[in-house]
Amino acid sequence: MVIASQALTALIPLLLLVSSLAPADRRDLVSRALIRRFELSGNAADAVREVFARPVGTSSIGLLSVVILLFSGVSLARRIQRMYRDAWRLEAVPGVRDSLNSFLALGALLLQIALLYLARSLLRSLPMDHLLGIPVSILTGLVLWTAIPWLLLDGRVHWRRLVPTGLLASVCGAAYTIASTIYMPRMMETYSERYGLFGVTLALVGWLLCVSLILVSATVVGAEFDRSQGWFARRVRSWLGVSSTKDDAPPQPLRGA
Repeated sequence: MVIASQALTALIPLLLLVSSLAPADRRDLVSRALIRRFELSGNAADAVREVFARPVGTSSIGLLSVVILLFSGVSLARRIQRMYRDAWRLEAVPGVRDSLNSFLALGALLLQIALLYLARSLLRSLPMDHLLGIPVSILTGLVLWTAIPWLLLDGRVHWRRLVPTGLLASVCGAAYTIASTIYMPRMMETYSERYGLFGVTLALVGWLLCVSLILVSATVVGAEFDRSQGWFARRVRSWLGVSSTKDDAPPQPLRGA
């Protein structure tokens, strides 16, 4: 719930900033992207358009959005970093390297979102674009959720050991993407009818809560899988090339644990 709430405080300024910086002829860029992403129509689509309509005084709002985005984005990265450390039983690293890796991880997340949006825009002109979008989402998610924990853990866990975590997060994320296109339109419609514009925010909170649950679950399962001595876990580590090196040793537990 904490990760979902911090993700919301980072997502809203990001969307407002993108809307403020969009060209004049594409003022509805954010609303169109959300409507297309969740396949909305009717009252739900109208509510999204109204929430993310380009406001007056875009320069001041854009500047404020940048400040809030940086603060909330770094807070989100640090929260996820603590989650990875707890799962992998590692202590914090003193110094500026820890903060620098948080910024790099945040930048990687924003870059992945932009690349995924661009890839889906290109695939939309092809036949069977929905089916082609699934492997693209899985591949980009695999790279992202392998690189981000590697950065946030300061490279102390070999990236190959993080591949199962990244794969699980990307596959579950792709499955949830398909599921969200089924239930999100009805949820947005219901919430917008009951609560007006605030219903859009409630629906986004619920969506981010499920995304956070997938991320936390994949992290915990991946870390426990890495420590497992079962035959399947050992075979996977052998296939990844970490079973016979020092990287295969489980991380040292926290002091006092």
